[in-house]
Amino acid sequence: MLRLWLVVTLALLVRAFAFGVLGAGPRQRGSIASFTVDLNHAPLAELQALPGIGPNRAAAIILHRVRFGPFRRAEDLDAVDGFAPATVARLRPFVRF
Repeated sequence: MLRLWLVVTLALLVRAFAFGVLGAGPRQRGSIASFTVDLNHAPLAELQALPGIGPNRAAAIILHRVRFGPFRRAEDLDAVDGFAPATVARLRPFVRF
């Protein structure tokens, strides 16, 4: 009886591991979908979806865009008030032009 219990338990553990309950399976819970924002056309609300960008920084991006024209590359964000090189590096995967 003990052997049968051991075999069944081991079979269930192997099955659980194979389906990703104990390890990484094909379904990953809590993953974040990647997205990109066009800095030259995005409205205020869309800019605020970027990591570390609140209403003030989003407004600064739009103001800079209106005053100086479209952004051509990520490094152009250095000229926006309140943006440091670290912020630009953090935003680089999320922006397009």
